[in-house]
Amino acid sequence: MTRTFVLTVFWCTANSRALLARCRFGLPVLLLSALCFLPGLSQAQTTQPAENSATTPVESPPGTSTSKPGENTGNEAPKKGFLAGVWDSITDEAHITVGYGTLEIKLEINRKSDGAFATMIQRDTSTVFVNYGSRPSFFTDSNFGYGFMVNYVGFNMDQQEVYKDTYIDVGTDVSGHMVYAVPVLFYQWGEHRYKGRYVRLGFGAGIGAATYSGTAQLSGSQIPNEQIYTINKTYTPRLALSDFLEAQWNHFGVSISYASPRIYGDEYDIKVSNFTAYIGYTFYF
Repeated sequence: MTRTFVLTVFWCTANSRALLARCRFGLPVLLLSALCFLPGLSQAQTTQPAENSATTPVESPPGTSTSKPGENTGNEAPKKGFLAGVWDSITDEAHITVGYGTLEIKLEINRKSDGAFATMIQRDTSTVFVNYGSRPSFFTDSNFGYGFMVNYVGFNMDQQEVYKDTYIDVGTDVSGHMVYAVPVLFYQWGEHRYKGRYVRLGFGAGIGAATYSGTAQLSGSQIPNEQIYTINKTYTPRLALSDFLEAQWNHFGVSISYASPRIYGDEYDIKVSNFTAYIGYTFYF
């Protein structure tokens, strides 16, 4: 409206000069034109539609400034960087569970050349568990959801399978560590609150790795009671499968889980499996 007013006044002034040059009564005509023009301008301003008010520039009061397009005014949340976004996704409503229960870890070795095999095991071991879990998410309003779990465990296997489900100490020993990170899908009965009461059954596929070293006695070898030394010192990621069943009552819960990354070599195929069952207390972020 300001620009329109200025152009309109300029147009009237220019024509008024022409009137002054042609008529000695130019000044009264100019004043009369101004008096006729100003009420019309005032009326046009008062009858302006409300929807156009948003496009009318408004002068800022002294001491204030208007923000430019794309400028953060302070009312909007600042944009987060990539690392900050990743950190929020890891910690927002995530949880750490500390528990006590039983652990069973099995190491299966299969030699490719002749099919000789060995199975080492650590079982019936009471231990402390520390597990991390991300915030669960659900598909719309259903009971199906997804999440992310990470687990780490150390082991020391001193028993070996000599017959089906018969394990004894034959003087062999394998020790090491295993870690896996698995996205999981689950079905949940109960509350959808992350601090709620529920029962959850799920499975997943992700990556896992294991380092170990020790001796094992092979069965099915052409050499009787053949013992080999096996070692893996690199955390090369491998496919890991996992399934779990857990029940939660606010902070307290029971969990049963199984995971098994496979480690393939030039001479041996090795599978490490981990079975855990424990009672735990959950800390929520």
